[in-house]
Amino acid sequence: MDLIDTFVRADQGIADAVARVGDAWSATLPPVFATDPPAREVHDAVAHLARDEAWIPALLAGRTLADVGTDAFDGHLLGDDPAAAFGRLAVRAQEAARGIPDLGAPVHCSFGDCSTEEYLWQLVVARTLGAEALTAAVGTARVVDDALAAAVLTGLAPRAELWRSVGILRPAVAPAGPAPRDELLALAGGTVTVECPT
Repeated sequence: MDLIDTFVRADQGIADAVARVGDAWSATLPPVFATDPPAREVHDAVAHLARDEAWIPALLAGRTLADVGTDAFDGHLLGDDPAAAFGRLAVRAQEAARGIPDLGAPVHCSFGDCSTEEYLWQLVVARTLGAEALTAAVGTARVVDDALAAAVLTGLAPRAELWRSVGILRPAVAPAGPAPRDELLALAGGTVTVECPT
């Protein structure tokens, strides 16, 4: 699975997880990353993810936050049908990723510039762990299979210690089993009981 395919699958995974929330928008979502709030409502977490999702096409096109306007996607993006609204944002993000001409091109994030490749890996990890957390919080079927988990593990493994050292990932734990999903969750700090770069 190449990086673009991995991103599309991970991004669709979080969209599928959002689509399964049903009436559980007020459920509590525990933290996934060390930088997450201690707990928040599913609706608030998905609203944050929606803002990040909305930025993806512009950032992949090489635009800066100033070009677009730092408050361009502030406000209530989810409307009366959060699952459908998030799904539309995901379609646009995935289309933008499929059109990437150069994985080495710079992306102008709020924390500074990075390569398109690095930005996509950040999104992939955030989307995958976010989907795991969301399905666990609302009690629906998982959307991350072992093929996706193995691909994400390939991208996270060489970055994990750096991300841990700057306070993004929690300490690693022993895997609960031998499956790629178990290894991924353990490397990221344990079983997921959502946050993303912009």
